[in-house]
Amino acid sequence: MERLGRYELLEELGRGAMGVVYRARDPRIDRLVAIKVIAPVEGLDPAQIQQRRERFQREARAAGRLAHPNIVTVHDVGEEAGRAFLVMELIEGQTLAEVLRTRRPLPLDEVLAVGEQAAQALDYAHRHAIVHRDIKPANILLTRDGVAKVTDFGIARITGTETTQTGQTLGTPSYMSPEQIAGLPLDGRSDIFSLGAVLYELLSGEKAFPGETLGTIIYRIVHEEPIPLRRLNPAFPAGLDVCLKRALAKDPARRYAQAADLARDLREAASGTLRPADAPGATTVKMPAHPRPRPPERRRGPQWPWLAGGGVAVAALVFALALWMRPPQRSPAPHPPSGYPAPPPSQAAEEEAAKAKAAAEDARRPSAGTIQRRGKDNAEMVSIPAGTFTLGDTHGDGEADERPAHRVALQAFWMDRTEVTNGQFAQFARFARDAGIGRGGEWKMEPGKGQHPVVRVPWRVAVAYCRWADKRLPTEAEWEYAARGPDGRKYPWGNTWEDSRARFSGNSGGQATAPVGSHPSGASPFGAQDMAGNVWEWVSSLYKPYPYVVTDGRENSTAPGRHVVRGGSWFLNPWDLRSSRREFGEPGYRSAYIGFRCAQS
Repeated sequence: MERLGRYELLEELGRGAMGVVYRARDPRIDRLVAIKVIAPVEGLDPAQIQQRRERFQREARAAGRLAHPNIVTVHDVGEEAGRAFLVMELIEGQTLAEVLRTRRPLPLDEVLAVGEQAAQALDYAHRHAIVHRDIKPANILLTRDGVAKVTDFGIARITGTETTQTGQTLGTPSYMSPEQIAGLPLDGRSDIFSLGAVLYELLSGEKAFPGETLGTIIYRIVHEEPIPLRRLNPAFPAGLDVCLKRALAKDPARRYAQAADLARDLREAASGTLRPADAPGATTVKMPAHPRPRPPERRRGPQWPWLAGGGVAVAALVFALALWMRPPQRSPAPHPPSGYPAPPPSQAAEEEAAKAKAAAEDARRPSAGTIQRRGKDNAEMVSIPAGTFTLGDTHGDGEADERPAHRVALQAFWMDRTEVTNGQFAQFARFARDAGIGRGGEWKMEPGKGQHPVVRVPWRVAVAYCRWADKRLPTEAEWEYAARGPDGRKYPWGNTWEDSRARFSGNSGGQATAPVGSHPSGASPFGAQDMAGNVWEWVSSLYKPYPYVVTDGRENSTAPGRHVVRGGSWFLNPWDLRSSRREFGEPGYRSAYIGFRCAQS
């Protein structure tokens, strides 16, 4: 029988992102317990292993300070042969996630009892300066007697500790609060929002913020209110909508200040004494006046929250601007004088002329990585040589839309060395203003952000900028080749993640973008900067399945559809910053997480 310390491991009960849970026996007092062990993860370096160990120890210290009938009790903590473990009370029952797999929605009286108990548990934890940060159905257990117990304080933040950084986004997206999505400091009101989302799902049978894609879920959490419960089921007490509207307020200041207040209102809702008139006033953060299109429902979508405020607002340079800026149509070739038709060239002569032209172009082409200032914006561009490379997931850890990996041949081209900056975009905005085109005069550059990448730029405006600069957006294949080179690197600098080489969630501190070129050691094989992190980047290509084929319509700039973004952003984790990672957005959408760079043939 396998042992861990003095404990006998009997069977595996389940596993999650942070650990594996076993049923075990403590032979010293002949007691059945649950033991949580840090889940082994391949490929971690020593620093990452230590980080996981420290995070696990924080869980033990946090949970060990709590003694409440609605919180799973922690008995012991230890480490053996490099495996840290937590010994907990064994609960004979199911998680709410398991319950929801077989029956939903749950009866009203059952949900109110669970909600009140969970709220009391959170109130106790908050009074002990502990924020759970991952309240979800899988972390609320129901005993066979119907007692609710909150478990897994694995990502709890002990208020005041310096080891947890603002900007580190942890949690489960469907139940995260708006401030958690934004990477802002959290307090107990974030847990109250998450519990409100859980209760809504138990009562309605549907998630409060449904969506098939991460982008859709995040958009709804930040911008939309759930459908009122009484619209789904008029039999619900009116007080329930009062409770949930307040628990799910976008602005934490308009949310319940304490979980005990939510527990009280749930009791009053059950008794019918909580009236709709008790509802708070406005419960949403004020948003910009311009309308925002809802992201499409798909398997998954862009992993960025559409947050109000923050970053520089780009005015809506209308689609007419992009059309106005399109390259002029070529005039037909002049006809030879009447009566003197030009003799057709022989095939051999045409082939020789083509070879001579190609040789001349190759002779003029600078070596790979050569930097020149090019275009009307005078931006530094790097030379990308012609070549063939493997496009897509070559490391076996990508999404389905990154497969199949396949070979693509490209002609030589130039790529902006960095993302287009606010300072560069200001030139274009002045041109648009002076020409009286669109609403370019409304764009203002945030002070001190001239070298930061411009954001909130719709695809259409990015296309217009590139055309104004005598350039174009890169194709999806060009972007990936410029990022990873012919040797198929996972990241622009190589196959191993290194924090110092990119702007990402682990070093942004929730402070958004960095000036372009701030991480020179993260350059691609050709010298392009910031191709992992900082901001997502629009490319010219429509979002279509692989294999990448230029002639299948994906490079038709007038075709409707979603366009690909590449490179990840400062908000995301390393997995999302792989060079083969694909996401998409509607062509008219603006986001604080999306910028662009230009290419030139």
